[in-house]
Formats: sequence, structure tokens, C-alpha cells
Amino acid sequence: MNEHNSNRTDATVVRGMTNIYDEVSTSVASAIKQDLVAHFGKGLYYRLKNGEKDIDAAQQAFIAETFSKHGVETPPVYDTVVQP
Repeated sequence: MNEHNSNRTDATVVRGMTNIYDEVSTSVASAIKQDLVAHFGKGLYYRLKNGEKDIDAAQQAFIAETFSKHGVETPPVYDTVVQP
């Protein structure tokens, strides 16, 4: 029973991203948030952020691409991994 993300696959579902901006500057975080809200819509963005809705692999990929687009080299960190 590995509780870490070392065995994550593309099918892994995660939940919550309350601390996702901790490792980036305020201006970069603001730009990333703006892109994510534009893509997901305000309601869905906040449901994903607050852990009210699971974040699937496609959504994780978009979030990672958005971070990369803004020059963030570290992958986004989510609150919990949902076990299948």
C-alpha cells in the first residue's frame, strides 16, 4: 500500500488544489488562475480547487500545461489522490 504518488498513472484521479500556488510568485499565480478560470469556468474552477469535485487526468494535464506555459517547472501539487 503505497500512499505516495510514485505509482500514479494517467488514470489517477486527484481531489483539491488548495495549495497549488504555494511555490509560485503572486503574479504568476494570478495569471495561472486567470487561465484556469477562463478554461473551466468560475464555478467548476472553485469546485475543483476546494475538493468538491474530482480532477480527472485530462483536467490534470491542462492544469500542468498551464503551469508550464507560465514558466513553472515543478508539477502542480494536489491535496489528495483518490484511490480507485
